[in-house]
Amino acid sequence: MALVASGLAVGALAGLVGSAFNLALVAAEQFRGSLIDWAHRNPGLGWLVPVFVAAGAAFAARWLVGRYAPEASGSGVQRVEAIIRGGAVSLKPAILPIKFVGGVLALGAGLALGREGPTVQMAATIGQAWARVFKLRPVDHRALLAAGAGAGLAAAFNAPLAGVIFVFEELLRRFELRVAVATLSACSGGLVIMRTLIGDRLVFAVPPIVVDLFPGYFLFLAFGVLMGALGMAYSRMVVAGLDISDRMLRVRPEMQAAVVGGVFGLLALFAPGVIGGGESQVQAMLVGSDTVVTIAILFAVRFVLGPLSYAPGLPGGLFAPLLVVGAAAGLLFGKGLESTIPALTPPLAALAAVGMGALFVAVVGAPLTGIALVVEMTGATTLFVPLLTACAGALAVPALLGGRPIYDTLRDRDAARYEDSTRM
Repeated sequence: MALVASGLAVGALAGLVGSAFNLALVAAEQFRGSLIDWAHRNPGLGWLVPVFVAAGAAFAARWLVGRYAPEASGSGVQRVEAIIRGGAVSLKPAILPIKFVGGVLALGAGLALGREGPTVQMAATIGQAWARVFKLRPVDHRALLAAGAGAGLAAAFNAPLAGVIFVFEELLRRFELRVAVATLSACSGGLVIMRTLIGDRLVFAVPPIVVDLFPGYFLFLAFGVLMGALGMAYSRMVVAGLDISDRMLRVRPEMQAAVVGGVFGLLALFAPGVIGGGESQVQAMLVGSDTVVTIAILFAVRFVLGPLSYAPGLPGGLFAPLLVVGAAAGLLFGKGLESTIPALTPPLAALAAVGMGALFVAVVGAPLTGIALVVEMTGATTLFVPLLTACAGALAVPALLGGRPIYDTLRDRDAARYEDSTRM
């Protein structure tokens, strides 16, 4: 019962921090919009202001991370995994403020990063700090660390079941009773606070989706296979971006981040619809308000912008950018079916939503989390069977081709970098 109480407290704090982070990002996005409007009203050199502001925000975010909490760079999920599995030391308390401020700066600048990674790591830091302050047993330190991470994901996406599944499928990869007690408590406590402060609403509003399983049922399997291959390509793009950044020894990470931020500042002026975390783009695709050309351009651009944003080590997640690429791929697949075999084409909104889940599964390798996440974000329970089918293909292809889940790769990179630093 003490663990239940601790889980509730950790979850409530995670919900509080996650809600504050979300509200801060909304304010930053509004500021960015106002700045862009001002730049358009002031031709000439006015366009330089958004570029320099975005570059400066990205520079400051990367500098804060490098100076005070290097563990706060990137998503942070892989570092939580490493601690749970005994491959890294505990999270420093400094991660929480640095991840918060750095995340607001980086995401507020419009970079293609998600809020879920920072929220997960900040919430995990809260869980570990709670266990340390109240001098709980070592086994409960680990349980509350995991529970906090689950509550962070639940609060970021208003998806409590996905938060619970994420802990066992991705972080622990097995079931443990004490972790279950803490995680269930934390996710419930986090959602109570988040829904009180922000409101209980679906992340994405979708029209009623009715999927006729036959005769088009097997199209979801074929689509999942394609998404599996796409997920491998996306993962390799992310790793390639990190490799290129590491090899640029003469350019400091802060300057790399500033250049990337400047690129997004330009895009904010001339193509604002392609930047940001991606929720607005996904929402537009789910309601079918975009043309084929717009979707194709968005798919191609976001396929590059996500890895580009992640490469300099800015604090931001991988989940949300994946959803944009997956939804766009689903719509393009559906448009192709409409032009060739319209009688078998499932609803386009269904293909967009299934695309989000399938690409998540192909990249992260966590099928149950991906399925729960999509259903909870959209509220469309009719997607369960199509998601199961597509995610089977999306999971099988990387396994057959020797691909690894992205967080396993990132965790190994962090471990290798740590070993190199200790030898020097």
